[in-house]
Amino acid sequence: MDLRPILSGGIAALMFLAVIALVVYRRHNKINMFWALLAILLSGGTMLMAVVGSSVGTIYANPSGDPRSSVTEFFDALVTGDYETAYSLMDDYSDLGLDEQPESEAGKLIYQALKQSYHYELIGDCQVNMIEATQRVSMRYLDLAAVTAELDELTAKELKILVQTRDPDQVYDAEENYLPEITQEAYMLALERALKDASSCYTTLEFDVPLKYSGGEWRVLTAPELLTALSGGTGV
Repeated sequence: MDLRPILSGGIAALMFLAVIALVVYRRHNKINMFWALLAILLSGGTMLMAVVGSSVGTIYANPSGDPRSSVTEFFDALVTGDYETAYSLMDDYSDLGLDEQPESEAGKLIYQALKQSYHYELIGDCQVNMIEATQRVSMRYLDLAAVTAELDELTAKELKILVQTRDPDQVYDAEENYLPEITQEAYMLALERALKDASSCYTTLEFDVPLKYSGGEWRVLTAPELLTALSGGTGV
């Protein structure tokens, strides 16, 4: 139940009773009528404004700057690898882990190809509503699922070539199983081949980037779709 009307009525009633009490007792207690009335009005008015304000929310906001410029600066920093600048423009994240390199060689190759795939375009005008805004963005990224989908077949082809061009003792162990290093080499060759034509696995995602005016500037809020694109469609 909304208690604001009851509270407002109660405050108004108390102010009315206070005025009546002031009129009745002002001579007996030598109360200054002007200052006493002013005190009642100010204190009661403050309480009423507090109750009304809780239902209205932000009454006035006059943010400066262009939110579209903040979005441009943010994405420029992302696609060029200037993560310090990108993070400084965010409101809800301080670090997305983008500057952390994978430990494996395969992981490094994939991550490098993913970063090189990033590209964005702003779509339409920025929509501003007081201290909030949204900007439509189209972002291109490397679909990692599409890359890895063909790795098994490519690895088998590379392994076949290695078997045909290497001595048996460089391919098999004593039990005629493939040596771990030969399968790893075939996998890396297959990955390099897949990433050589990585543009065929590019995809594009459109989404709204929310912004909030905070600390005297427009700051970016992280859309789930942005995290999807940054991770190559693998989620977070």
